[in-house]
Amino acid sequence: MRALLLLVLATLGHAAPAPTSSYLFARADKDATSIILAAAPASSSCSGGDFPEECRTAQQAMPFLTKAFADYKIYSVPEIAAVLSLIAFESDDFKFNINHYPAPGRPGQGTRNMQMPNFNLQYTLSVSPDAVKKITTATSTEGLSDAVLNSIRDIVTTDQFTWASGAWFLVNHCASVRPAIQKGDEAGFEAYMDCIGTAVTDDRLQKWKAAMTAFGLSV
Repeated sequence: MRALLLLVLATLGHAAPAPTSSYLFARADKDATSIILAAAPASSSCSGGDFPEECRTAQQAMPFLTKAFADYKIYSVPEIAAVLSLIAFESDDFKFNINHYPAPGRPGQGTRNMQMPNFNLQYTLSVSPDAVKKITTATSTEGLSDAVLNSIRDIVTTDQFTWASGAWFLVNHCASVRPAIQKGDEAGFEAYMDCIGTAVTDDRLQKWKAAMTAFGLSV
């Protein structure tokens, strides 16, 4: 099994803790981008998209993704591959940052892993509580207007936060299934999908296999 790591960029000025997984091996920037591109092939370009302001290429996403995995101390490559596959699937290879379908889309749903509004509120309270307080003092989305839900979502759909939402969710809501995901098999991926509240479809499975293969992991 080939051991790879999405590199935490020194240029970000971010000192990552020492990796604990035996999988980890530092790679050059271009290799990290290539891994992401292999998992999300359509992210090579943003030309021709319906929502160009939301689209990002693999190269643009790379520094934010690598920082996210380091910030949330996710060092197991099968976990990184699983989260990356979810982000790639939900955002259609980084073309979307908010939910648009069926039009006009579900209010408050967004970030690169398309979190539901209640999770976006939790996430926003975690990463930018002062910004939330300017919008609402609520700790639940129950009864909040569509406009408020969208304003909360807007806080965490910036590049600073949107790429880390998948890592945040894994750590804060899927801790119990992380050992299964770390095994790198289909059962672990199924456990992950169950945790996020969806079923394993052929499309999701193919996306996961593409991400695993991008890291040189067998499936």
